[in-house]
Amino acid sequence: MDAKPKISRRKFFVRSTAVTLAGLGVYAFGIEPRWVSVEHHELPIAGLPDSLVNTTAVQISDLHVGSRVSDSYLRAQFAYVQSLNPEFVFFTGDYLDNGSAWHLKKGLRLMEQFPRGSIGNACVLGNHDFGNGHSQVVAFAKNTKELARQFNSVGLNLLQEESVDLGGLKIAGLKDFWFGDFNPTAAAQVIGDIASHPSIVLSHNPDTVDLPIWNGYSSWILCGHTHGGQCRFPLIGAPICPVQNKRYLSGFYEIEGGHRLYINRGIGHTRRVRFMSRPEITVFKLLKG
Repeated sequence: MDAKPKISRRKFFVRSTAVTLAGLGVYAFGIEPRWVSVEHHELPIAGLPDSLVNTTAVQISDLHVGSRVSDSYLRAQFAYVQSLNPEFVFFTGDYLDNGSAWHLKKGLRLMEQFPRGSIGNACVLGNHDFGNGHSQVVAFAKNTKELARQFNSVGLNLLQEESVDLGGLKIAGLKDFWFGDFNPTAAAQVIGDIASHPSIVLSHNPDTVDLPIWNGYSSWILCGHTHGGQCRFPLIGAPICPVQNKRYLSGFYEIEGGHRLYINRGIGHTRRVRFMSRPEITVFKLLKG
């Protein structure tokens, strides 16, 4: 009987590498983009009213409603969040993948199922809600205004350099840093107005945290935008992260000046691929700081 031919080390390595890469591809493109991580954290807030201690605030970010993120997947996340019976739900931008009429239509249909907090909701827009570039921002301006109008018409409190009081907690929202006509003077004004109150600021892009608009503010800023880099690799980190300050990727950050930052990785994506940066729903327990 003939002996079986031996496989050379080189061929074994090539085949093993091919199998490994194929498996990683299946995971990165087919599994992780839908494998939502529910992150539970405590959020201490100075002066928080006793009535709000141990209440729940859920942060959702970067849905990217459109062709690359399925409606059924998003509805399942909405239903899960609603099942938590949160007192607050905060949405930190990029509701749409872009501001086209088709994306707007899909977004408005899904908005009816957006989870609600028993005390209130608050939202800000992100850069993709305007478009994927300056030419789209101009072309889709009418659609973005309609999105903003609908947010407010269904009680979701879209905040654009303004604040709202939700049961004794002040929530301020900033316009998008890239495409939302962000106004540092107006942002500093609204932040100053809530600085002496128990408060949270919503800002889609964490680069706003480094601007000189936070004097006197020592509470939390909740952001999205980064997707946690969407793909992160050992030793390398995230090769692509759409921020000027590359340390702002995901999670908690202490910021010089006393204010604190949390970056949510989002539940959607611009391209259906994630690696070591699972989509995220963040569940905060509010405590007295």
